[in-house]
Amino acid sequence: MQQNPTAGERSGIAIDTLSGLLIFATLVMALIDTFDLAVLALPATLTAWAFVLLEYLRLNRKQRIQISVLCAIGAAFTGWAWSQGSDAQLIDLLGEHLKLAMLLAAVNFIRLSTQLAPATDSPGPRSFLLTLGGMHLFSSVANFSSMLLVGEQIKRKGTLSPLSQIILARGFSLAIMWSPFLSILPLVLEQVPGAELYSIYPFSAALAVIGLLLTFLDVRHRHNDEYHHYSGFPMTLGTLLLPLCLISTILLAAWIWPQLPTVGAVSLLAILTPLMLLTLRRGPLQATSRVIEHITQRLADTRAEISLFLSAGFLAAGVKACIAVGLIDLPFTHTDATVASMVMISIVVLAYLGIHQFALVAICAGLLADVTTAPTLMAIAYIVATSVSMSGSTFSGVNFILQARFACPARSLLRNNLNYSVMMLVAASLLMYLMQYMGVR
Repeated sequence: MQQNPTAGERSGIAIDTLSGLLIFATLVMALIDTFDLAVLALPATLTAWAFVLLEYLRLNRKQRIQISVLCAIGAAFTGWAWSQGSDAQLIDLLGEHLKLAMLLAAVNFIRLSTQLAPATDSPGPRSFLLTLGGMHLFSSVANFSSMLLVGEQIKRKGTLSPLSQIILARGFSLAIMWSPFLSILPLVLEQVPGAELYSIYPFSAALAVIGLLLTFLDVRHRHNDEYHHYSGFPMTLGTLLLPLCLISTILLAAWIWPQLPTVGAVSLLAILTPLMLLTLRRGPLQATSRVIEHITQRLADTRAEISLFLSAGFLAAGVKACIAVGLIDLPFTHTDATVASMVMISIVVLAYLGIHQFALVAICAGLLADVTTAPTLMAIAYIVATSVSMSGSTFSGVNFILQARFACPARSLLRNNLNYSVMMLVAASLLMYLMQYMGVR
């Protein structure tokens, strides 16, 4: 017999519904504004921040502290700029990362069409490599849900072995290097003046390959016994077909229509693809029902990411307002491989100390926007810093999931990834100097 929901549960359902409708309205209006069909940035910004305010108390304590600090510092910079004659409008400052909030909400719909199916395989090196490769491709569109879905399949006795930890952490974090459906690539395309997808892609994809090779060498060196007997979760081609098709479509669209806003195209595709797949599988009525259910019951789960991005954007916008009226002198007058390497390493060090890497990238990109003379180098620096922080920092979302869901000790996670993090930073720095030598700006 089904019990009636309690008053607390009814309140939670009501908040989920209202929050979902608010962020879906933000998504739709921001999409319309992005494609220049109507000017809706103002109402979209208002509904986005209404969502943040409504969901604030449902964030965990650490998230609330981070978001409050970012907003407070952003407000201080904004007030300082206004006191010195800045004409920056508050609604523009609050909407600095509106398109990224749109992207995060849109990508959340992809989970409606992700299906995880195992391929038949026997334990050993092949099982490890196929599981790592499958996790890497699957997470490129499934976001953090990929860690939960794959982690449940490869955990043993309620936790994860060192190799399984590596598969989840690095498989996911290396997908950040090249997937437009994860947050950092759209962030740099929006926030780094002059950054272009096809200028960044060859180098970020090459670094993802380097990261996978370093992971293979690291595993052979430190976990050779487990590697030769590893029992993983290789995925079928059908499971990996969706991410491959989505990524290929975006790259093709960016090539054919370079003027098309990448963030808008990714967001639109992230919504339409699961809707079409659900319609083909279950018919239009059930597909519509599933989408409505997702909006009213699951879309509010984006609260942490959207709140963080909007708050970091507000801070970055406040800093830029101060720079515009001459209140802040930057330590650089231009950017090159040395500056990019310094910024990249600084972000990783601060992320290891507990500051969220996305907030750090947003702040640095805002601070250096007017002096960024080498946009491709800076974009690579931000992307690598985010990826390395994701896998290595015990404060990252990736490692929070490993600690909370799979009982992996923080010390073990740090030890597992520290050498890899250093090697990736060295490899990225060398590549950026090579890019500079080749004339890549």
